[in-house]
Amino acid sequence: MIRGSRAAHWLGLSAALLTAAAAAAPEPWTQVRADAIRSHVEFLASDLLEGRATASRGYDIAAAYVAAQFRQASLKPAGDGDSFFQNVPLLEATPVLPGSSAELVVDKHTRTFEYGTHYLPSADYLSASSTLTAPLTFVGFGIDAPELDHDDFANVDLAGRIAVIFTGAPAQFPHTQRAYYSSTYTKFPQLIEHGAVGVVMISSPQDEKLFPWERVVAMSWAPQMRWLDEHDKPRNAYEQLKLRFRFDQEAGAQFFEGAAKDFAAASAAADAGESQAFELPGLLTLSATTGLRRTDSMNVIAAAPGTDLRNELVVITAHLDHLGRGSAVNGDSIYNGAQDNALGTAILLEMARALNASGIKTRRTLVFAALTAEEKGLLGSDYLAQHPMADGTPVANINIDMPMLFAPTLDMIALGEKHSSLGAVARNAAGSQGYRLSPDPMPEQVAFVRSDQFSFIRQGIPAIVLSGGYQSRDKRVDVAALRSEFLEKRYHQPGDDAAEPIDYATAADLARINLRMAIDVANAPGRPRWKNGDFLGRVFAQGAAEQKSE
Repeated sequence: MIRGSRAAHWLGLSAALLTAAAAAAPEPWTQVRADAIRSHVEFLASDLLEGRATASRGYDIAAAYVAAQFRQASLKPAGDGDSFFQNVPLLEATPVLPGSSAELVVDKHTRTFEYGTHYLPSADYLSASSTLTAPLTFVGFGIDAPELDHDDFANVDLAGRIAVIFTGAPAQFPHTQRAYYSSTYTKFPQLIEHGAVGVVMISSPQDEKLFPWERVVAMSWAPQMRWLDEHDKPRNAYEQLKLRFRFDQEAGAQFFEGAAKDFAAASAAADAGESQAFELPGLLTLSATTGLRRTDSMNVIAAAPGTDLRNELVVITAHLDHLGRGSAVNGDSIYNGAQDNALGTAILLEMARALNASGIKTRRTLVFAALTAEEKGLLGSDYLAQHPMADGTPVANINIDMPMLFAPTLDMIALGEKHSSLGAVARNAAGSQGYRLSPDPMPEQVAFVRSDQFSFIRQGIPAIVLSGGYQSRDKRVDVAALRSEFLEKRYHQPGDDAAEPIDYATAADLARINLRMAIDVANAPGRPRWKNGDFLGRVFAQGAAEQKSE
């Protein structure tokens, strides 16, 4: 009995000590260090990594660095086998200038367009050499949105024809629908459904202001990519659309000469948000030569396993790639990508380290993923969302991309906060760190479909992404002007490097807010939910459910 009493005494004491230790465990967000974030940025955005282009040596170095940091943070490998790496098989496609051409024949008169001046060809992922000759039909934005009473395909037959469309979507659309319908992931399947065999895209009046033709041409040097499925077929190659060309407005206007409306009238109707469709005169011949190369890159994935709900995954992402080497600007040809997205990756790494330093465990598994090929069309995230690792099912995505943290602010921007229960989680987390949430000040840029969270949304998974706000803590600092200057002069340029102003104290706060969100979601009784009647929830959650039931 004495021995039993002693054993019970020691067991009780051990339990009390464990309880006390748990109670004394530091909160993860208190472990975040601004200097650690800075150190990661200075390495990842250094010239040594040559801009971290997908499938490049610089990217591979960055991926090895991230994996080492995950291991140091005592996270479990969640990639292929017992590694931190998820291989993403890729097809690289580079349009070749000598084999590309565009000619319009109207009433036996031929108009020849010049590569780079008038048009840019999209890569053909299925053939090294392609030619298409077909009549033209203009179909507005190329959108059928019945819930908004907008149908650009009414009363026209696209079968066997090249569709001419404006980029983007009507400015009159609600922000969410505008983002959704602007995506080529939405447009191209609709064009195929209506029988189009090719597509010519022309910048809408709004998009021309945001992304002038000169800027589009300046970025055309980068190869394009698609990920390959288990049959070695490129995904989203849109085989039925044999060729896809982009034309500038001046050349595009020539397609409308002699049509029911000239280009100016069609542009005005687009500005007014009107549905429109009519045939265009003549036959257009498009030719493209594409250099094709099979390659691979990798997502870097680690997990902090959960307890009783460990098969439900809260996936925290940041893309690791940038643009690599390209056209020189002021003698600099390395596109370092400090804000886009070395900073986002650095925040991800510091979140992982701080979580480990705290020693806490969450109910759901937290997955940390540094993603490849975001700059190639969200490829790494799309692959991960369709091939989830860590032996579980994703239930939420928290993405970090180009936070644009130039000065201390009173607010943060949360893209996606109106769509799901993650919005309330974000507001609480931001408030706990002394921030308020502000609405997206530039919804016309449809940023919510232009980063990795959209890959998860398309699989029916609620997602959110936070970035720096506009309300400066110092009234003498114009944060909006700093952001505008960055977007105009350094975004996707060599000037986005570690020498530019980055407010690392605010970066640390963003890491803390994201950690609070991730832990709250991971410990909540239920999974995140789309809000009742939410457009994205209705479109994608239903589609994902139908896909799983097939």
